Amino acid sequence: MSEEKNLELLKIRISIWEKVVDVQMHFNDLCLRIRSFSISILGVLLGAAAIAYRFAGHVSIFDYKIPTASIFIAISVVVWLAFYLMDRFWYHELLKGAVHHAQKIEESLKQFTPEIELANSIREQSHKSLKMNAAKKLNIFYLSILFVQLLALAFLSTDIVKVSG
Repeated sequence: MSEEKNLELLKIRISIWEKVVDVQMHFNDLCLRIRSFSISILGVLLGAAAIAYRFAGHVSIFDYKIPTASIFIAISVVVWLAFYLMDRFWYHELLKGAVHHAQKIEESLKQFTPEIELANSIREQSHKSLKMNAAKKLNIFYLSILFVQLLALAFLSTDIVKVSG
């Protein structure tokens, strides 16, 4: 193959790598937006629960009077779990796919441009942080907040009263 053709092929490969990095950035941005939105919604629901706890009293459901705040916290648990599932098992997996693809491209470009190691560098640094991978950190983020929500729900369950029929 001629030198000129090799150079053109290298340019095409680098262009493909750049596009894959753009896709990585897109999925990373989506993940951060999901987390930001989920925290905002959580704040609204927990704020509503706090107001309900202070002012709304109880509602009757079947033969029980339950704190109105528990309804907001239960909804927040469902919403939080939905965001977790979407983030962890949908967008995080798409981001991982883009990272793995970039690593393959970087491996094939190593002989021409050893400096192109962005995907590997990011992955290495991510694993050094807290000595765990991104999926574990994501699980800790969502599940620790879920634990607090469930604690609040358990606390409120002590205020459930059976109405004598």
